[in-house]
Amino acid sequence: MIVDFRVRPPFKAFLENSLFFPRNPAPDPVTMSGLHLGIEPYESFSRKSMSAFMDEMDEAGVDLAVVMGRQAPPNIGSVPNEDVAEIVAAYPGRFVGFGSVCPRDIPAAINEVDRIAGLGLRGVAMDNGYWDLYDDDESLFPLYEKIQSAGLILSLTSSIYLGKDMSYCMPVHIQRVAKRFPGLKITVPHGGWPWTTEMCAVAFQNSNIYLVPDFYMHLPNMPGAEQYLRSANSFLSHRLLYASSYPIRPLGQSTRQFRELDFASEEIRRRCLGGNALRLLGLATPASGTAS
Repeated sequence: MIVDFRVRPPFKAFLENSLFFPRNPAPDPVTMSGLHLGIEPYESFSRKSMSAFMDEMDEAGVDLAVVMGRQAPPNIGSVPNEDVAEIVAAYPGRFVGFGSVCPRDIPAAINEVDRIAGLGLRGVAMDNGYWDLYDDDESLFPLYEKIQSAGLILSLTSSIYLGKDMSYCMPVHIQRVAKRFPGLKITVPHGGWPWTTEMCAVAFQNSNIYLVPDFYMHLPNMPGAEQYLRSANSFLSHRLLYASSYPIRPLGQSTRQFRELDFASEEIRRRCLGGNALRLLGLATPASGTAS
């Protein structure tokens, strides 16, 4: 079973997000984003089509996808938690939803956590760097405490693209959160890239950390990707999660490139493709045999 742990489908407010802005069909190879290097065409993006997205999920063999909400400044775009809940309800059995909160209004964010839980969503996605906040800013601690007490998963996106400089994605910030809230399960989309060795070290130390390196792991020749793979082949084999981070990369191409990685065994590959995610989401247990 394949679980894509981070998608933003072409649905309602997601379409107004910067991720769906048009791309240059003939980019300058000198200045183009490395994220678009070698990218294959995908109709769901070009047509902004939910039906094409579902077809591409099926073609890629993706059984379940985690829809990540977002609260970000206007130039990035936000998605109401109701939209996330609606897509989960509209396609039964195909999506799990994570809501989102704005870290600049902690009282409102704490109240929103209750609404997220009430909507049946499984986690809370935060992109603190966009708000010029480090993940371990102490103003966020009451919010993390609320997420933990609500039994929800915290998602902290961390990479060079969030924040004014790469200090915002230094893994020490997530290390401090993980140690302060050891009962809080934390996923890290983008895997703290480019601090790959350091982020793997944080996951080595803290068993409540789940890494979601997405395209930083499976894009060919990505610097530092080997550290994610080496970790998955050893101590992180039960806590590394596959994701395409769609629409940044296509579903099918991402799944294929991840499958081509040199995992130590097919068992580890299956875990990272879906079994680990099912267990984290409470949809399977090791005893059931479906989490491997």
